Amino acid sequence: MATSPVSLRADPAPLSAQPARGLLAGLFFLAWIPRLTLVLVFLQLPLGLDDMYQYDMLGLSIARGNGYRWYQRDYVERLEDYFGRWYHIDLDPPSVPEQGYPTVFRPPGYPAFLAAVYRVAGETNRLAAVRLVQSLLGAALAPLTLLLARRLRLPDRAGCIAAVVVGLYPILWMYPIGLGSENLFILLTVLGAILILRAADDRKPTSALAAGLILGAAALTRGALALFLIFAAGWLGRSAGWRQAAVFSLAVGALLVPWSIRNSLVLGRPAFVENSMGYNLFVGYHPQGNGGFVSSVALIPTRFLGDDERDRWTMQQAIGFVREDPPRAIALLPKRLAYLAAFETRELVYFYSNNVFGPLPTPLLVLAYLVLVIPWLAVAGSAPFGLASAEAHGGRNLVLLLIGATLLGYVPVLAEPRFHLPLVPFLAPFAAAAWVRPSVFLSPRSKEGRLAHRLALAAFVVLIALWGAEFVRQAPKLEEVLSHGGNRLFLAY
Repeated sequence: MATSPVSLRADPAPLSAQPARGLLAGLFFLAWIPRLTLVLVFLQLPLGLDDMYQYDMLGLSIARGNGYRWYQRDYVERLEDYFGRWYHIDLDPPSVPEQGYPTVFRPPGYPAFLAAVYRVAGETNRLAAVRLVQSLLGAALAPLTLLLARRLRLPDRAGCIAAVVVGLYPILWMYPIGLGSENLFILLTVLGAILILRAADDRKPTSALAAGLILGAAALTRGALALFLIFAAGWLGRSAGWRQAAVFSLAVGALLVPWSIRNSLVLGRPAFVENSMGYNLFVGYHPQGNGGFVSSVALIPTRFLGDDERDRWTMQQAIGFVREDPPRAIALLPKRLAYLAAFETRELVYFYSNNVFGPLPTPLLVLAYLVLVIPWLAVAGSAPFGLASAEAHGGRNLVLLLIGATLLGYVPVLAEPRFHLPLVPFLAPFAAAAWVRPSVFLSPRSKEGRLAHRLALAAFVVLIALWGAEFVRQAPKLEEVLSHGGNRLFLAY
């Protein structure tokens, strides 16, 4: 039976009336408790993944005043066996420059953050200090989600529910343990979105400037955000005027252009804030890969220490892979879409199979698996209906642009589940808005509403198909992990 049109606005409080500080503080502490608890349990856990080692090397180099370099001699001396065994890099410590090699492979935002913490805490306690600081950054996502929901003109009740969901989102409160750019990137992206929405509301150049600086810093942390910045500038121009868009763009450029010039000088050719595109394309299209991250394939280019040589070789190889088998290259696109929408269980499988937790009872493992899977299913499955039924406000379009930029940035190149995590704080408010108004799951009477509902239903069907395919793909590995001795499979990341 058809229902009357539904609006998710529900007479929200004026934007000038900010949420009570006590509510924001309560959300922060609710989110901080699980993060802090986990960090304290694993406070002295050593690094264990190549990304973490690389970020640590870069952070140390900046903190020591040696510039943006990695593979310092003292680091190579400590991890010579690891680099040789896993990276297949034969490094002779005496031949390595004491301060390491200049690099342009990774963007500088997250290493700069690490360096700031390292300078304050000292090198000996640097990992423990970073984990504690990251627990604070992660906890801040909860109150920021509430502020974002208000800027999106969603009901306060939905904003509070979304803030709790993000605050207690299992995989997000696990991230502070490791060195990963998500710890900084997600926070900057959400804060930048709040500021650009404010700039559209108040039309003040200072708001556009603040939004550009924060989102520019986010792009310096993960270069994949660059496409969204272009979309956001156009959105701001249409919403608040092209003067605001110009201020926003100049602020972004003030952060990105200098580092791009630095990288161009290092490489001797034009470059962006990072030069990992060739590497990612190589991994994404390699014949022995599957379109996602395959560690055995990802290790192949690590034998090149020179960023320029690695980038040229991997780009040439990737182009060759596509030319040799165009149908396969096209067939990888839906696979990557499935990986991008997939369950957030990779960390559980990896760490448990490498005996980090020791043997655990199968029922406990199944429970842990469900705890990781269900929140994403609920948020991603409900958000399309919340988006379709939300008031036709510019903020919704901005979120849709972010989703589109994420798809365009990863599906043609390389995708894995963790790449959708920055979308969670944006999807959760719309999912929560649908939960507080269940009638939005039904088709409305208006023609425009029915079209939006059908698009939401189509997105939901696609998600169900992708999740089904992902579960079938994961089933054999999960069966191994859940079996006796699954903690000693020592699976690759």
